Amino acid sequence: MNRLNFFSVLLLVLITITACKKKNTFENNRFFDKTFNWEIAIPDDYEKVIQKERGELKGDTALVKKEHSIVAFKRDKANYFSANYENFAAGNIGGVDLKMRLKDFLILKDIGKVYPKGKMGDYSVSSENISGLKFRKSEIEVTEGGKTVATAVIFSKEFGDKIFIASIIYEDEDYGKEMIDLFKKSTFKK
Repeated sequence: MNRLNFFSVLLLVLITITACKKKNTFENNRFFDKTFNWEIAIPDDYEKVIQKERGELKGDTALVKKEHSIVAFKRDKANYFSANYENFAAGNIGGVDLKMRLKDFLILKDIGKVYPKGKMGDYSVSSENISGLKFRKSEIEVTEGGKTVATAVIFSKEFGDKIFIASIIYEDEDYGKEMIDLFKKSTFKK
């Protein structure tokens, strides 16, 4: 092989490797999303939810199935992390906040399908700094008979014409705290 052909093949291989890096990847317990340049570590004891598995949460598809799903993983059957996004016309700040509040209640509605006797308990909204970016954080408890049976923590942020949404739904407090910490330690590269 002459030098020109060798360098042509080498250039083609480098271009292919570079192109592959721009796709969403899940390797060595790390997930990278190209749309938001977002990376999150997922421990070994979590299971990635793949397309055909979606909907196995207590027999319902509502909590994980989303149009623009990014990644979902679970710990046992009732502790889920799901990231997705929605397209949104950028520019209207009030519209973004309204859209994020609507997402909270749509997720609560979906949780209601899993816990039909559940009632909305405490609901709070605050902000949280993740990877140097300000996210809206909402927390909703679902109660049955005065006892909390599930909690949803939702992080959302506008990125231009998209709204990124990370939903953490859990029954086990320790697993919930761990999933929240995983998201807080994730990175969004600018």
